Amino acid sequence: MIEVFFRWRSALCQVLSTSSGPYLDSIADELVQQGFGRWKLRQRIYGAAHFAHWSDAAGKTLEQLHEEQVPAFRLHLSTCSCPGWSRRPHSDISIVAGAHALIRHLRKRGVLKLPAPVAASPEMPTLVQGFNEWMVQRRGLKQGTLRGYGGAIRDLIETLGDAPDEYTAHSLRAFVLKRVSGASRAQALLVTTAMRNFLRYLVAQGRCRPGLEGAVPTIAMWRQAALPRYLPGADVNLIIDACERSTPVGLRDRAALLLLARLGLRAGDIVALRMGDVDWREASVRVTGKSRTEIKLPITQEVGDALLEYVNMGRPPAETEHVFVRMLAPWRSLAVSSISALVSRAMSRARVDFPCRGAHVLRHSAATEMLRQGATLDQIGAVLRHQYLDTTGIYAKVDVNRLTEITLPWPGVQP
Repeated sequence: MIEVFFRWRSALCQVLSTSSGPYLDSIADELVQQGFGRWKLRQRIYGAAHFAHWSDAAGKTLEQLHEEQVPAFRLHLSTCSCPGWSRRPHSDISIVAGAHALIRHLRKRGVLKLPAPVAASPEMPTLVQGFNEWMVQRRGLKQGTLRGYGGAIRDLIETLGDAPDEYTAHSLRAFVLKRVSGASRAQALLVTTAMRNFLRYLVAQGRCRPGLEGAVPTIAMWRQAALPRYLPGADVNLIIDACERSTPVGLRDRAALLLLARLGLRAGDIVALRMGDVDWREASVRVTGKSRTEIKLPITQEVGDALLEYVNMGRPPAETEHVFVRMLAPWRSLAVSSISALVSRAMSRARVDFPCRGAHVLRHSAATEMLRQGATLDQIGAVLRHQYLDTTGIYAKVDVNRLTEITLPWPGVQP
């Protein structure tokens, strides 16, 4: 198969002459299935063959290849004088990626004798592990929230020790005040919330004196003090129309933007959306969200058409069930940061200047637009999947027309 990727017979013979030669066809098959184009695939094949050639010269057999040899191979590339290999116009990154592709393939085929290295990761303290399991089971917290809590809790254990029965109100208060010094209000709130939840867990486990969570100082945060940041409907339409529908990327971005702007989905909802969550017959989409409670939201004609156009004409044939995937190989689902990035790029193309450039601004915009169209706060809260009406109440402050109906005249001023 790899013959079709090489223009010169000499180059093909060179890569096939290495000990990796018998496996290059199947490696190319895998790369094609992952969506690699001709140029990138050829770079990976060169890298795999060069790595095998370097190993052969060092007296290593194919069965002795290992991930730990890759750093030495990368160092070799900087001074490579291998006949025929050093002149190849490929970057070191592509060559090293080919070496990893060869090792993964050989390991999958059972060729390699040495076991794969165990990924080194910082050991999670037992207290933190128990807290995470408890919060997932009792509170239904997501892993992202627990990761946000983890840093402060690990710092607490390193500072005060792993014997919670020795914690005192004074030491806890001093730790929190030092930890939040210089932090933003939102970061300080995250730290204090993590501390209180962790101490409540310790109390529930009998590891800490009851009531000690009261020693954590309160950060002044006035509910509903700020206005939600949103875009007017005209600007939202400009952002959506800025997506080029003649390209796969444009079709994908437009479908994602419409889900954010019309249904008020979060970036995490877009990332988690799977093909089975879309019910084309009933024109609805199933979303789980933060509370782990499934809800079906109706799809408007505009959103449905954009999704169908993307799936049929823009989405690559990726094996993953996720709806929104990368357009460049290897095909895999997008990250949450990718959703905010595509929103920011669309805002730049539409020349919409706004301080907030992430995905959440479109969620706020969807809520305020629903309010202006006459929807009640209960209805908006149901669409946004808010657990409490107080959370939705912040949008009442942006309905200026209704607010003017209840305002009182200033004394001495004629209306």
